[in-house]
Amino acid sequence: MLRTVRAKFLGVAAFFVVWLVVATGFSVIQSLGINGDLEAVSRYVTPVKDALSDVRSRQLEQISLIDRYMRVVENEGPDAPLLSGIEIEIDAKQTQIEQAFRKAFTSAALGRAQASGHFEQGVLLDLDVRMREFADIAAQFNLGVERLLSRVREGDLDDAQRQENLVRGIHRNIVLDLRSEILLLEKYSSETVENVSEREDFLIQAEFIMMLAAVVIGISFAYYLAQAVVKAVRDTTNALNSVQSGKLDTSLDFKGKGDFARLADAFNRMTRELRVRFRMRERFGKYIDPKIINNLLSQETALETSQKRVMTVSVVNLTNFDWMAEHIPPEKLVDFLNDYLTAMTEPIANHSGIIDNFVGDRVIGFWGPPFCGEKSHAGHACLAALEQVARFNALKTKYADLIGDHGLDIRVGIATGEVVVGSIGTDKSRAYTVVGDCVNYANRLEKANRIYGTQILASHETASMAAGEIEMRDLDHVVLLGTEHVVYLYEVLAQSGQLSDERRDWRKTYETAIAFYREGDFDKAQPLFEEVQEGIGSDFAAQLMLNRMERLQRREQNREWNGTWIVRDPYERRDVES
Repeated sequence: MLRTVRAKFLGVAAFFVVWLVVATGFSVIQSLGINGDLEAVSRYVTPVKDALSDVRSRQLEQISLIDRYMRVVENEGPDAPLLSGIEIEIDAKQTQIEQAFRKAFTSAALGRAQASGHFEQGVLLDLDVRMREFADIAAQFNLGVERLLSRVREGDLDDAQRQENLVRGIHRNIVLDLRSEILLLEKYSSETVENVSEREDFLIQAEFIMMLAAVVIGISFAYYLAQAVVKAVRDTTNALNSVQSGKLDTSLDFKGKGDFARLADAFNRMTRELRVRFRMRERFGKYIDPKIINNLLSQETALETSQKRVMTVSVVNLTNFDWMAEHIPPEKLVDFLNDYLTAMTEPIANHSGIIDNFVGDRVIGFWGPPFCGEKSHAGHACLAALEQVARFNALKTKYADLIGDHGLDIRVGIATGEVVVGSIGTDKSRAYTVVGDCVNYANRLEKANRIYGTQILASHETASMAAGEIEMRDLDHVVLLGTEHVVYLYEVLAQSGQLSDERRDWRKTYETAIAFYREGDFDKAQPLFEEVQEGIGSDFAAQLMLNRMERLQRREQNREWNGTWIVRDPYERRDVES
C-alpha cells in the first residue's frame, strides 16, 4: 500500500502518463493512416488522373488536326501550302501526349514505391503497367499518323485514306480506355476521401471518449486523495492558528506511519522549540538586536562558538560632543542623545545591519552573513551611512537653538575585511560582537575624515564590493596612523544614479587631478585642484592636496615620491591647520 503522499501522487501521475501514451499512440497510428491515404491520393493518384486527362484532351486535339489535314488534301491536293503547318501542329501534340504519358507513368511508379499499401490492391493494382500499355498503344497511333502523312507526301491518297481509317480506330480505342481509367481513378479518389472523413470522425469520437474517461478517473482519484489531504490540512491549520494565538502547548496526532504522521511529529517538535525560544526572546529581546537572537536560535552552538568571516564594519562618531556635555543641561542632553542614537541606529537596522555596541556617542554596526548576502553587505553599510548623515542633518535643524554654530557633526568610517564574529567574552559575561583589524580600520577611517573634511570614508574593499550601488570619489592613497601599509580612501557621495551632473563633473575633475598628483605631475594637478576647490562649495580635500604639493616641492618628506602620503605627526596636525 502507498503510504506517502508523494507515492500516491506519483502513482496517479504514472497512471495518467500511461493513459496519455496509449491515447497518443492510438491517435498517432490513426493519423498516420489518414495522412497516408490522403498522401497517396494527392501525390500519386491525382497526378496520374490529371496526366491521363491531359493525354485524352491532346488525343482529341490531334485527331481534329488529322481531320483538318485530310480535308485540305481532298480540297487542295497533297501540295497545298497549309499542310506543312498542320503537320508541325500534329507533331507538337504528339510530343505533349508523350510527355503526359511519362508523367503518368512516373507518378504511378513512385506511388507503387512510396505507397505500396494502396498500389498493391484494387483499382491501383498494376497502374504503372497499364500506363506503359497506354503509352505503347499511343506509340502505335503515332506510327500510323506518320505513315498517313508519308502517303500524302508521296501522293498515294488511297493508301492515305486506309491509314486514316486505321488511325481513327486506334484513337477510338485509346479514348475509350482512357475515359474508363479516369473514371476508375476518380471513383477511387472519392471513396478514399469519404473513408478518410469517416476515420477522422471516428478518431474525434475516440479521443473525446478517452478524454472523458481520463477526467472521470482523475476526479475520482483527486477526490480520494483530497479527502485525506483536506482533513490533515484542516487539522494542521487549526493547530497553527492555536499556536499563533499563543497556545504553544498545542499538538497534532495523525495515525499511521505516512507523511502526515511525520508532519505531526515535526509540528510537535516545533511547538516544543517555540516554547524554548519564546522564553529566550522574553529574556533578551530588550538588550540584543532581534536579528542576533534569530541567528542564535537557528544555530545550537552559536552561543558558545565564534567564526571568521568577511564582513563590513561601520563606526559613527559625533564631533564636539565634549562641548555639549559641558555646556548643555543634562535633561536636554539626554533628549538629544536619545534622538541622536535613534537616528544612528535605525538606518543600520533598516539596511540589514547589526548594532554592535555604543561607546559614549560612538555607534558601531556591522553587516554580513547570515544577516545579509555575502556580496551585498558593503552596499548596505554605505546606504546606512548616507541615511545617517541625512537624519543627522534633520536633527541639527531640530536642535538648532541648542547646538548653535559649534560645528556639531558626524563622521563615518566604513571598512570591509575579515573579522571574528560570535559570542565573545568570559564565562560570566559574553556578548555577540565582531573583533579584528577591520574594526580598527573602520575607526581609523572615521578619524581620517577630520584630515580630509569629509563625512563618510570607505576602504578599498568596501568601494569594490559596493561599486554598482554607491557613487564614490577616489580620494587618496595614504599610510594611516598606526599602520604600515598603503590604504586607498574613498569618499561615499550618494546612492548610485543620484549624483547630479555638476557633482559628477566635480568628481571627474578631482580624480583627474589626483591621478596627476600621484604621478608627480604637480603642474597639471594644481589648476585642476584649484578648480575643484573653487567649485561646488569649498572642497577641503582639494585644498589639502594643494598644500601637500607645496610641501613636497619643498622636500618636507625625505623620500622619493611614489604617490602615497604618510599621515604621521606632526604632518596630520599641520595638514588640518593649513
